[in-house]
Amino acid sequence: MRICILEPHKDGVWHIHVVVATKEDIRTGTDVETLSNYKLPYWLRRGKHLRNEALAAEWTALRVTACKYRFGRVELLPIKKTKEAFARYLGKYLTKTFNVVAPGRKNRLVRYSRGIGRQLNIHFSIRSLGNLLYRTRLRIAGSMLNFRDYDLFADCFGPRWNYYLRDIIASIPVPLRFNKGDFESGVAAKRLALYAEDPVSYLDAESKKKMTAAHQMMWRKFQELAFEDPAVTHWQQLADNLDVGPVTEADLHEDLFEPSENPF
Repeated sequence: MRICILEPHKDGVWHIHVVVATKEDIRTGTDVETLSNYKLPYWLRRGKHLRNEALAAEWTALRVTACKYRFGRVELLPIKKTKEAFARYLGKYLTKTFNVVAPGRKNRLVRYSRGIGRQLNIHFSIRSLGNLLYRTRLRIAGSMLNFRDYDLFADCFGPRWNYYLRDIIASIPVPLRFNKGDFESGVAAKRLALYAEDPVSYLDAESKKKMTAAHQMMWRKFQELAFEDPAVTHWQQLADNLDVGPVTEADLHEDLFEPSENPF
């Protein structure tokens, strides 16, 4: 399995970052910290005692292949830290390449080995202010029902939950205005995060009515879809734990939403 990210250097030569799944364990017994410390002299971070036999064999095969096809420097190292760090590593180079490649040539900046689609579910989301606003509304919608996981939307409302709830989610008021550049600078994300933590304090009388209506519609849709099978008792138990019914405007107060450890 391979994932490949392309990166153009300043001289126009393409550099390729590839993640591969090796058959053998190349990490155990390998000093990854020293091998990846580029501040050290080359000869000091390439001692045979720093790598295990599997990694040494991979290096030998890479040198032979690179010379055969006239490639430049080729280096293979185990993932240094965690899968999250690995994802940031790829994302950093993908973002860099996207920003420097001319419009119209941004296709296929990410490449995968054949058959990887059967092993991975790949979903892309456009990073924009509109998407940030949607996720803020989604976070508030989850707080209305005390949801602590995205999966609960699908469990309660079915796999087409976004189709059923899109109008309700869109009706959740966000009484914030942003200037040009607020999204790029991160100001919008910070303000929306604060709003999602305590939305009631931002609402005027008209916005409170809209929030109340959204909560009532959310609750009705929850009852309509989650309890349509009389044999299912799991969601009845969940509803008992929620300890709320359709909210009224008089109920709209500071502790209506769940701000702590919210995953959205």
